[in-house]
Amino acid sequence: MQKLPNKLLPFFWHFIRKQPVAFAVFFIAPMSVVLEANVLPYSLKMIIDGIGAHSGDKSTIYDAIAPALWLGGISWLLFFIIIRVQNFWQAFVIPKFEADIRMSVVEYMTYHSHRYFADQLSGSLSNKINDLPKALESIRMVICWNGITTLAVVTVSLAMLVSVSAVFAWVLAIWIVAHLAVSIYFARIVYKISEQNAENKSVLSGTVVDTISNNISMRLFARRGYEHSYIWKKQDIEKASNKRLILIMNKMRLFMDIAVSIMFCLMVYYLISGWQKDMVSMGEIILVINTSWAVTFNMWFLSHALTDLFREVGVAKQALSIINIPHEIVDSENAAPLKVKEGNITFDNVTFNYQNNNNLFKNKHVEITAGSRVGLVGFSGSGKTTFVNLILRLFDVESGRILIDGQDIACVTQDSLHEQISMIPQDTSLFHRSLMENIRYGKIDASDEEVIEASKRAHCHEFISKIPEGYNALVGERGIKLSGGQRQRVAIARAMLKNAPILILDEATSALDSVTEKLIQSGLASLMENRTTIVIAHRLSTLSEMDRILVFDNGHIIEDGTHGQLLNNNGHYAHMWNMQAGGFLPESEEA
Repeated sequence: MQKLPNKLLPFFWHFIRKQPVAFAVFFIAPMSVVLEANVLPYSLKMIIDGIGAHSGDKSTIYDAIAPALWLGGISWLLFFIIIRVQNFWQAFVIPKFEADIRMSVVEYMTYHSHRYFADQLSGSLSNKINDLPKALESIRMVICWNGITTLAVVTVSLAMLVSVSAVFAWVLAIWIVAHLAVSIYFARIVYKISEQNAENKSVLSGTVVDTISNNISMRLFARRGYEHSYIWKKQDIEKASNKRLILIMNKMRLFMDIAVSIMFCLMVYYLISGWQKDMVSMGEIILVINTSWAVTFNMWFLSHALTDLFREVGVAKQALSIINIPHEIVDSENAAPLKVKEGNITFDNVTFNYQNNNNLFKNKHVEITAGSRVGLVGFSGSGKTTFVNLILRLFDVESGRILIDGQDIACVTQDSLHEQISMIPQDTSLFHRSLMENIRYGKIDASDEEVIEASKRAHCHEFISKIPEGYNALVGERGIKLSGGQRQRVAIARAMLKNAPILILDEATSALDSVTEKLIQSGLASLMENRTTIVIAHRLSTLSEMDRILVFDNGHIIEDGTHGQLLNNNGHYAHMWNMQAGGFLPESEEA
């Protein structure tokens, strides 16, 4: 993974320097506007003065003004060619520029921890990733076509006005300074409001996506009105900041209108006065007016662009929050790939807490021998899922070590750790892709035949064969087109295809009917053979065949033994066994 700067300008430069020649063209091409804004008015001045001074045969006028015509014609032709070539050039540069930014941020984001994604709205993250390349491209456009263009036009214009009279140059220069001061003053305010508005938009977008993702719950609970009201609360916040943004921008434009009106009044006054005293020719009047208009035009767009610039900077900085937050779980500098030959798992004096130093595990020592089948049982919040999450290194321990075949999982690469573990979660989430792609996710290079064989073992093939599109059928976002049992069977097929030496089942058959569960149990039994297997279950009967059962209570393992041994001990496990309702353990003892 490439290292990305987390400040806006270094981040911007990081991607510009990947195409230095291409962007050099972008920064030079805008200077060609001088040809249209300054050279063409000067050629017009030459034409008017040439016609006014011509006293010979009118048929020879073209010879008299030929240099002006050539100057104007060549200037326009060069301007036209440079602009059009630059526009075509963008097609080869900008899509790559935006794609590099987008994919680099996506890559960085995927390395964030489980905790990070649990705290974020997926819609908001997606919105930020899409906003960032667009914002940076807008910033580039402002710098090139407003900043550089205006600087070039102003510099040449002031030099040309000095050649007519220093008074015109001073009037224009004072107006430029005042115009910039007003623009910068308001732009800084716009920046603050726009950054807040960008955050409000991201939250609103995330809320809308969250509602769409939970559309079925909204329908089943008849909560359309509630959801509309909930979204409107976010919308009202965004609307208020957007309103403030528009009002401050228009207030800035009002001040600029007043300033430019004063400037043009002064220019016209001095031009007429100069003409009355024979100090200014008609051609020079045209030159001053056209040049002043060109500067006004560019400064006007620059002032608008400055507000856009600060708004886009606000959007970009807000989007950069994705990479401003450092990765919580990282590979150590000398991390090596995990090599699993047997599958022994050891918790060596592990202490872990989620927050507020409330230790869930303290100096925990557990050894799970290779190839054994271990069940985890306990009321909700007792530590079962945390135990599994620590093995997967979704969180780092506070102290102690977790070893797999003697290798500290904090010292191996996360990818290699996860490659050696097959996980079948209780809440199976699928990609909005075909069934074939979702099952093949367990082994990317698997053949179609291998996918179908795994599907048969997981009893997916039966329902897939009945779908018109078969294995090419799309499953919908998060697998919404499938039932809970079908999604779970797909997850089981995926784990079977992965064929990792360590297997973790988290209520893997909870969404299956009893008939399907019995059919799949045989497949799972074969999958468990010669593998270290950890099973979390609330249906205690599924643990009766385990080699060992660990009973959790408030982060402590209070009992350890086989199903029979634990029942004979008549302890906590036996108590839970007797508390089962319909074969399932309740959430808590009080329940």
